[in-house]
Amino acid sequence: METGSIAGASRRRTDGGVGTPSNRVLSCANCRRRKILCNKDIPCANCIKNNVTCVPSKPAPSRPRLKSTARDIQERLAKCEALLQEHVAVDDSSQIRSGQGGTTTSSNDIAPASSETIGESARTHADGDLWVTLNDEICKMKNLMEQDQPEVAFSEENASDDFTGYKPLRFTNCPTLDPITAFKLWQIYLERVNPLLKIIHAPTVQPLIVSTTADIESTPLDQQALVYSIFGLAVLALRSDEITNMLGAEKQRDDFLQEFLTAVSVSLAQFGSPGRYNMVVLQAQIHTSIILMGQCNKHAAWVLSGTLVRIAMSMGYHRDGTHLSLSPFETEMRRRIWWQIVFFDIKLGIDSGLTHSSVPEHFDTKSPLNLNDADLFPDATDPLVHKEGPTEMAFVIVISRVSAYLLDKKARQAMEANIFGHGGDRGSIDASLLNHNRLLVQQLDADLVDIERRFIPSAASKVHAAALGIRPHLIRRLHDMMHPMQESPDWGTDVLSPRDSLFKLILSSCENASNSYDSMDRWGFAWYIRLHFNFDILASLATFLFHSPANSLANRGWAVLESLYAKHSLLDTHRPNAAVTPSQFILKAFGERERVLAEMGEIVDVPELIATLRQMNQLHTLTPPTSTNANPWTAVEWISGDFMHDDGTQRSEGFMPQADAGEGFSERYEFWPGALWNAEWGQGYGGSTSD
Repeated sequence: METGSIAGASRRRTDGGVGTPSNRVLSCANCRRRKILCNKDIPCANCIKNNVTCVPSKPAPSRPRLKSTARDIQERLAKCEALLQEHVAVDDSSQIRSGQGGTTTSSNDIAPASSETIGESARTHADGDLWVTLNDEICKMKNLMEQDQPEVAFSEENASDDFTGYKPLRFTNCPTLDPITAFKLWQIYLERVNPLLKIIHAPTVQPLIVSTTADIESTPLDQQALVYSIFGLAVLALRSDEITNMLGAEKQRDDFLQEFLTAVSVSLAQFGSPGRYNMVVLQAQIHTSIILMGQCNKHAAWVLSGTLVRIAMSMGYHRDGTHLSLSPFETEMRRRIWWQIVFFDIKLGIDSGLTHSSVPEHFDTKSPLNLNDADLFPDATDPLVHKEGPTEMAFVIVISRVSAYLLDKKARQAMEANIFGHGGDRGSIDASLLNHNRLLVQQLDADLVDIERRFIPSAASKVHAAALGIRPHLIRRLHDMMHPMQESPDWGTDVLSPRDSLFKLILSSCENASNSYDSMDRWGFAWYIRLHFNFDILASLATFLFHSPANSLANRGWAVLESLYAKHSLLDTHRPNAAVTPSQFILKAFGERERVLAEMGEIVDVPELIATLRQMNQLHTLTPPTSTNANPWTAVEWISGDFMHDDGTQRSEGFMPQADAGEGFSERYEFWPGALWNAEWGQGYGGSTSD
């Protein structure tokens, strides 16, 4: 009771009344600025903890109360009800007829009515005539309520965390960096990360880095999350020796990444409930998704990516800012952020074995412009246009165009049809589907050539050299996947079945990843190749090598395996506790290769990779998981992301290998849902096998 009396005496309210806005207890100025919960004592607990002066907040001046407020509210409420009844009473048959028109409108032609409800730190977007009109009416009603009771209605102070039951997390062990180390990490981000992402405006963020390093406690929580995510990506982009020299040898890369990821998560949790979004929060979460990808946790990153798509859509990022009357600066930044979200969602979906993207089929957000950050000003009012010649945006513009191609579902279906060799007993490939994809690839090639001509005339810098290297590799791989396997130069020799065709495709993909690593490492962007390389594909390559141990494709396969293990330092990050790992598949495949070549009278030199893996695993006789599934086409679900009917047709259903829940699930991850090939494969890839 004595403690309660002391606390009560320190309250800012002196008269004990609680009914009017004039004597309502307010949070102190420091807690309001940091957006954290204040106990409203003098001084408050947060100010005592941070050893700062507790300054009481001053209530906002009262607005003049309008006359007949209640009558105006009733009129607007009646108008909202009338609008709702009008839309509910719309004839359903007219909508059915409009849905059966058989025409598809391009995303650029779609410009539905839009509205945005803007709060202090968040923007909510709505499409459609009904909610556009209702939002406008609700906003007007909200304004009337605020005019009636400005200190009570819709105030941030009243919308406390207790109302939703949400309790912000407390994180006392925030990562601390001295100013010199923080500045070095910022420079690493600018040199190696920012040119490939471009989702922040560097001139605007740099002062934030400086102020945050000097005093992290006074930095708003959403900005803290952004800074921590930037430092995390910088650590991801460091080489192993640089981590030791810059951050010390006490911790590993994963330890630093986990600290920064935790700091980002807790900062966003303390920032507010999940409904409070802004551009800074979105930027921090994109960085977080990329860090998860870098930790080979692509399934977790894919889940977060889907959330990012929904958050961005709720903020209207799928609509171009020109349709929402936004400033040129915000419009351009939203374009950059949206297209990076689109690209990562598609890429993570492919890596996770899923063909469906969370990105909506129709959106009208334009591609980013070819402009340097120095050409963008937050207070600019004139419309922005492309800048001819090389800029910082070269790589991002190329990636955006590639993302637009990958959004086309028919293109992916046509490539999969070619890869799996549909034809013969399995029916013919739809000619219109192949022609559609062929036209898309031709248009993609032409557009990339035009981008190179206008914006990347030469390798003006490292990022321009990286951008120039995308088109040749990409178009060559698309052509390889576009041509039927019967037209392959290896048809009849190394390629005799759809299995061999898929083997060759995966082998080419691994060789391309190895070659790309050399180039990107030379330009300082090796982290980006490691980020996008799907390590699970090593297990699939090892399985193919097990069943094709001694041909020219096998020789290429073993060469590229050694190369990838060395370049990605996989031996340094080996996890022997995994249930089924690529390393164990590789050991089994090499054992089969030794046996076959020995029967042929050849002596096989044991590569250093195999010797090291045998020493680490102390096991080289693990047999890949088997299955009683007699249809080999259902066994390639994991790679293709589609299920196959018995008649060879695809049905559009996503598939992701099941993993145990909880921390460290990737160490128990089963790479295969069943045996990729069974013993009866050679009896015919389309029919049933014999007992």
